[in-house]
Amino acid sequence: MHVSGCLACLLVAALPHAALAQDAPPPADPGALQSTTPEDVPPPRVPMRVQVAAGPQWQPWFPGDDQRRLSPWFSLSRTRGDTPFAFGAPDDGTNLTLVRRGRTEYAIALRREGRRRGGDLVPGLPGIGRTLELGGSIETWTGDQVRWRGDVRKGVNGHNGWISQLGMDYVRRDGDDWLVSLGPRVLLGDGRYQRAWFGVDDRAAAATGLQRYTPKAGLRSVALTGSASKEISRHWGIEAQATYERLVGDAADSPIIRRVDSATQLQVAIGMHYTFSVRLPDRGVFRLIR
Repeated sequence: MHVSGCLACLLVAALPHAALAQDAPPPADPGALQSTTPEDVPPPRVPMRVQVAAGPQWQPWFPGDDQRRLSPWFSLSRTRGDTPFAFGAPDDGTNLTLVRRGRTEYAIALRREGRRRGGDLVPGLPGIGRTLELGGSIETWTGDQVRWRGDVRKGVNGHNGWISQLGMDYVRRDGDDWLVSLGPRVLLGDGRYQRAWFGVDDRAAAATGLQRYTPKAGLRSVALTGSASKEISRHWGIEAQATYERLVGDAADSPIIRRVDSATQLQVAIGMHYTFSVRLPDRGVFRLIR
């Protein structure tokens, strides 16, 4: 049988459609479509990078200490994806961010001050227990290289005074590959803080032979602090930190400080850091980790 060219074309064109119609699955159940709503799809797992750093540090254990003592230091940082880790100066302490507004950040500030044992510096001088300082901090950036930061903290035990630190840091970096920073500091204390560390009351004067001395609230010290870090592999890096501090004003004039000549306070630290990645669901409490 001879079939014309046009008819053959029509038959050939119709065959695939017929086959598709035979092989096509039945219409989807509307109920099944409703069960796969976006809420049922698991949220994407957002990568987070964590950096743990530790090493030895050589520093005074308390304000006015005339010795440098060896102790460990530790820090923990985290960020999302390829975002560089946030900058933190050696003397920032522990900060728990509450609010971010553009380049400005508000946080809870925590620091631990070492103890002065009875008889340290001068025989007969009373001791001061370890102090947990709790307060708040605010920091903001001018461009990408200048950070301004201030905090106010209250000793909840130990010296029981108020202390504040104000400072600026000039920061240069290439992402997380390397970073250097340097900046000045000003530290202030209230009357209770100054008296605890630098004062000599009647009892202490009788026990030590020092002149009675009552320092006032105000400037405690000025300082310069710097840091540097460099990646040496995908996961490992090295760090170094240093702070030079000089007691001034009533703190420097204290008979205690003058007796032991400890107005200069120096801190040096070195260490290594390790960086690793984890994945957390982007929902619930995990959304607070940024």
